[in-house]
Amino acid sequence: MSTYNMLHAVMKCPRCDNFAEMEILTYFGFRAFIDYKFGDAVEWVPRKIPKNGGRPEGGNLDGEGYAECPVCAKDFFVRVKVRSDKIEGVEHDSSKTPYIPG
Repeated sequence: MSTYNMLHAVMKCPRCDNFAEMEILTYFGFRAFIDYKFGDAVEWVPRKIPKNGGRPEGGNLDGEGYAECPVCAKDFFVRVKVRSDKIEGVEHDSSKTPYIPG
């Protein structure tokens, strides 16, 4: 099982179109079950490449995230936008197929 961090963000579910506070699992940076929100600085792993949690050039990254909607209980993937080391936004990643059918 992979270690992750948690991003708390209100967003529209792409599966049911309801707005809700989502708990988004993120898989970048120093992964130690850190709770993030918009505006927080990402903790990076020193002396590692970005693929292994290190800081990307300029602190900019479109990182992968995964969420399950608390309204409809369906899942989806997101792209988490990190700019200059800070979490700035999140958007649905329609290029990835959800695990839960329907």
